[in-house]
Amino acid sequence: MIVECALLPSMLPEALSADDHAVVIDVVRATSFLVTALELGARGVEPVAEVAEARARAAERGALLAGERGGLPPEGFDLGNSPRELNAAVVRDRDIVLSTTNGTAAVARCAGAGRVLAGALLNAEATARALGVSRAERVWLVCAGSGGELALDDVAAAGCLAGQLVLSAGAELREGARLAAALFDQWKHDLHGLLASSTSGRKLIEVGLGEDLRHCAKVDALPFAVELDSDGRFVKSGAR
Repeated sequence: MIVECALLPSMLPEALSADDHAVVIDVVRATSFLVTALELGARGVEPVAEVAEARARAAERGALLAGERGGLPPEGFDLGNSPRELNAAVVRDRDIVLSTTNGTAAVARCAGAGRVLAGALLNAEATARALGVSRAERVWLVCAGSGGELALDDVAAAGCLAGQLVLSAGAELREGARLAAALFDQWKHDLHGLLASSTSGRKLIEVGLGEDLRHCAKVDALPFAVELDSDGRFVKSGAR
């Protein structure tokens, strides 16, 4: 297995192939939100890049509408993008349409990949295990970034996953993945500190949602991988 890391979605090849496995990482907070929503019983989370399209899609499907712009939910959204504020009573057995500033656009950039997963610190080990079982030959770790700029939180999470892939699947890390793994190793004992000092974390603190960072910084708290299904929804791996 060869592991590449795109430090920004723009660093991906022009087109991924059906042989590529892509893991989208937006720790603060899109992928942390969606894996938490699935843990609490949501049926699936459909990523949609644009707000207007997300509104239409949620209305069409009778789904909950979630997401953020500038860290806060747009007018009329049912939910924001806070994993900490998710409630099982609200999301259980519901589909969710999710539109965020960075994460959902990163998912769209992975079109063409044979398999697209959502990764976070929360489910890094489970994601590595799923990739190992599938015997993926090439894995792209795709960091969503923040407003087109590198986001340390995403890179560190990519490094956590890269390290897991070395241990569980004997993966060969290319330069970007090696850099990410080195960053994670440097900060692994203070991931909350890293998230709080990152651009994404500081923006979240500014809008009063800094407590979300403690949830997003938990490593391997959730025991399942998450992947995009044929209907364009993120679901627990293996669920249909």
